[in-house]
Amino acid sequence: MMITNDKKWLLVGAALIILALLKGAMLLWWESRQPIHQTAKSCQITQSGCPFGQGANLQLVGVGDNKTPFHIRATGVAPNTQQMTASFSMVDMEMGFNRFVLNKQADGTWLAENVHLPLCTQSRHDWLIQWQVDDQHFQAAFQTK
Repeated sequence: MMITNDKKWLLVGAALIILALLKGAMLLWWESRQPIHQTAKSCQITQSGCPFGQGANLQLVGVGDNKTPFHIRATGVAPNTQQMTASFSMVDMEMGFNRFVLNKQADGTWLAENVHLPLCTQSRHDWLIQWQVDDQHFQAAFQTK
C-alpha cells in the first residue's frame, strides 16, 4: 500500500491540528494551576507603596522609564517570612520570565536592587507587579512614564 503525496499532506495536517489542540488543552490546565493573586487596592506602589499581609508594605523606589533601574522594598514583613519574589507583566501580555528575589536586610526590610522592567515592544506603560511572600500572592497596577 503506497501513500500518495495528497494523503501524506493530509496526515501532516491532521497531526498539526492534534498537536495544536493538545497544546491548547495543556495551556488551559497550566493556567488553572496558577495561584490567585490578591489585588492590592487603592495604593500607589511607586509613591507610598501598597499594604499587604498584616501590616507590611511593598514599594517601588525610583521607577522612571523602562531603561531606568529601580529598587523593590518591603517593610513590616513578618519576621518568620522565608522568601519574597516579584515579577512584572501587563494586562493581556506576558513579559517572559522575570523574577526578582528580595533579600532580607539587617534592619528587617526586604530589598531587590537595580531592577529593570522587561522590554515592551508596544510602548505600553501600564504594568502589573506580582509579588509572592512565602505562599501568599499579591498584585498591584502602576504606570511608568
